[in-house]
Amino acid sequence: MEDSQIGHYFLLELGEDMGNEEWVKHIDILVDFWAKIFLDDPLYNSDPYGPHFTIVGLEKEDFTRWVKLFSESTDRVYTQEISYLFKAKAIDYAQEFIERLKMNPESSELFW
Repeated sequence: MEDSQIGHYFLLELGEDMGNEEWVKHIDILVDFWAKIFLDDPLYNSDPYGPHFTIVGLEKEDFTRWVKLFSESTDRVYTQEISYLFKAKAIDYAQEFIERLKMNPESSELFW
């Protein structure tokens, strides 16, 4: 939320209070999403891409920034091996978002 490049998207969509209902729902969805990815947990059965089509002004550089911030977080939380797995999947999904949102994937530079 504090990031100058992408924080405003989260504030606009979810609000400032991470304890509010929107944030709690979002975090629950994220937990279920990553559990599905790594554990084949059946709780997540939503479309991760759809809600992002309504976010005004979203650019491919925003996904690059998200990957960087996400990668820094996984490095702080997980072992190097597990962090690498999360980062690899994050890059895959960010590139998929860019493609699905028609953001010129050929010129995107996603890295960690």
